[in-house]
Amino acid sequence: MNTFLRLDQHAMGLHDANDGPISWIRLAARAVLVDEHGRIAVMHFTRTGSYKLPGGGIDEGEEHTAALRRELQEETGYEVADIKELGAVDENRYFCGMNQISYCYTARPTHHVGTALTEKEAHEGMNLQWASSIDEAIAWIESGTTTDEDGSAVGLAMMKARDCAILRAAQEQLAA
Repeated sequence: MNTFLRLDQHAMGLHDANDGPISWIRLAARAVLVDEHGRIAVMHFTRTGSYKLPGGGIDEGEEHTAALRRELQEETGYEVADIKELGAVDENRYFCGMNQISYCYTARPTHHVGTALTEKEAHEGMNLQWASSIDEAIAWIESGTTTDEDGSAVGLAMMKARDCAILRAAQEQLAA
C-alpha cells in the first residue's frame, strides 16, 4: 500500500515530557465510512469533546481489511461493504515511543448490528456522529482543543493531522 502521509511528532514541533525513542510498531486500519446520503461517520468522545475517524489496531496475524471490518463494526455498529484502498499514514509518536502505520480505506455501511465498545471507549463516551460532508467532518476533527482519548494533547494534534489528511485523500478518491 502506498504511503500518502508521513507525520513526525518532532518535525511538527510537538514535544512532550514523556518523549523517548521509538521502540514499538502499531498497525491500524481506519476508514472514511460514507453512507447512502453522503454523510461521513465520525467518532465523538464526549469526555474530551474530540473527534476521530473510526478504526483501530490490527491484531497479530489479522488481515488488514478483516481488522477494518471488525473495528468499524465494534465502533460504529455497522457491517461494511465496497472497501476501497486509500493508502497508508506513517506516524512517529515519541510521546508513547510508537511508530504507527494506519492502513486507510473508504467503505460503505450496510447492516447495523450494534457496537461492541471496549470499556475504555465506553468510559470516554465514544459515540457515532454523522457529518453531512467531508468538510464538516474535517471541521469537527479540527475543533478538538483538549486531549485525545488517552489524555494527550500531542496525541490529539497528531490524530487531527492524520484524520484530516485521510479525509482529504478520500475526498479526492470519491470525486474521481
